[in-house]
Amino acid sequence: MGNQYVKPQRTGNSPYTRSGVPPPALVKTGDKPLHRVNDRMSLELHMADERVRASGLSPAEREWRKKWVHDQHLHADEPVVVDAVHRQLNPIRTAYRLPWDKFYLHYLKPTFGVYYGTAVRVTVPKLLMAFVVVQTAYYYWKYEVKDWTHLRGLESMPQKEVIVNAPAIESKFPGLMDKGLANPSKDDYYTPTFNKRTAYLDVGETKRPW
Repeated sequence: MGNQYVKPQRTGNSPYTRSGVPPPALVKTGDKPLHRVNDRMSLELHMADERVRASGLSPAEREWRKKWVHDQHLHADEPVVVDAVHRQLNPIRTAYRLPWDKFYLHYLKPTFGVYYGTAVRVTVPKLLMAFVVVQTAYYYWKYEVKDWTHLRGLESMPQKEVIVNAPAIESKFPGLMDKGLANPSKDDYYTPTFNKRTAYLDVGETKRPW
């Protein structure tokens, strides 16, 4: 308490106060604890009551306690958030975050407050990016041309040669590679049985009366 502390004169034998005056008894109306129903043991006892805690203080101690309580109140400008202290962003991240940061400072924060404004600032850009990625993947899967002559995206990577000793096999067994491996180009990229179909063959003039 500094040099302003004056020890009060003891007028009782209570160990809970400096003056020795016992704290006022708490009124108990039932068998349940006075603090919380789920807490079976209280460490606060009589100190749970603010008036009881201050009952044994001298006037000087009360003044110091009043100053201490007032010191816990933040100023209207506090807390001051300095963005440069909390994060260091590279120029690329600073550039693509700039529109949303301005939108947060000038609209979201004054309108929704710090908590809900920050929640919107963090959530909405991520949802938009996820939506763009999903729509791009869906468009590619549904509308892109998928055949032998149009390979795009991940499918445009050239296939690796599976048989590494093809020249040795061709020299020892001529023609075996053409018979053993599938070559879609020889059937004009149709199925092998496409040119063997008989449904559209020209069988001549019909002899039916109709």
